[in-house]
Amino acid sequence: VPISKVPLDRNHYNKDVIAEYLRQKYITNYTFVSSYDDQEQLSNYLNAQYYGTIQIGTPPQTFKVLFDTGSSNLWVPCSSCPSTNKACSQHQKFDCAQSSTCTLTYQPLPLRYGTGSLQGYVDYDVVCSGTNKRYCTNSYQGFICATQIPGNTFLNTPFDGILGMAWDSIAVGGIPTPMSQIFSNQMVCPEAVFAFYLNRDLYNNVVGGELTLCGIDPTHYQGPIAWEYLISETCWQILLGGIKINGQQIINGPVTAIVDSGTSLIAGPPALVQEIQQIIGAGQSGAIDCSTISSLPTIYFSIGGAQLEMSAQSYVI
Repeated sequence: VPISKVPLDRNHYNKDVIAEYLRQKYITNYTFVSSYDDQEQLSNYLNAQYYGTIQIGTPPQTFKVLFDTGSSNLWVPCSSCPSTNKACSQHQKFDCAQSSTCTLTYQPLPLRYGTGSLQGYVDYDVVCSGTNKRYCTNSYQGFICATQIPGNTFLNTPFDGILGMAWDSIAVGGIPTPMSQIFSNQMVCPEAVFAFYLNRDLYNNVVGGELTLCGIDPTHYQGPIAWEYLISETCWQILLGGIKINGQQIINGPVTAIVDSGTSLIAGPPALVQEIQQIIGAGQSGAIDCSTISSLPTIYFSIGGAQLEMSAQSYVI
């Protein structure tokens, strides 16, 4: 079979990316490391929501956002939201007029939630995250400046908005995510990787969690990483190999699952959830007698060929 040779243009290759790829492929039990990664501290709200800060505009306006791998749009409250909208007025608001790099539009773009619809319009500006604004988009990053926010969902949240981290393909309005723009700049982010560490300790004045961009923080895991292929570039959708409790296979798999940092719950088909509830002794509403937590079984999830353990201290909120 004839083979063609393609001339090698070394200007198109990043030696750090290639080196990291070779280490992961050929070194047994290699620990992923990066000299480009940056850690964003997260705050923990009742072990249910983990949020951090971003900056928008010039000079920067700071917002607390939920980093959400289950959606693909960035939105923050807008300075033009009416005072009658309590969910909007009680949070930090973006003012395009105060940013020299902001492009104001009046293009409406609603987002729909289970408890109502968020209304707003599209603005464009610089969006930065990471320590000392290490990772920034250009000034053409689109986001929703929200003028109507559903109160039942967002009135009492400790964060101002949401930064979607799923794929551009499901972004409402076709607006690319800030992560897409940051990851495309290999000069500052050679490894298009992010990782979450979520701490459940609410009582000892510790950091609530951590979002690492452009790498993985090796201080938060041991052993080799179990990699799992994505089956859809929409949400972070993978194949779940199985679920086991007390040696009993609840599902033999593989079944599709979504890894969603924006929810505090593990959701599934009603029949499957009811079966798990029966095994662990939960009522129909899912309530557990807290005095029994120490005796409840461990739940095992099979992902990427690894058996991931979840103790009762983790699956009971």
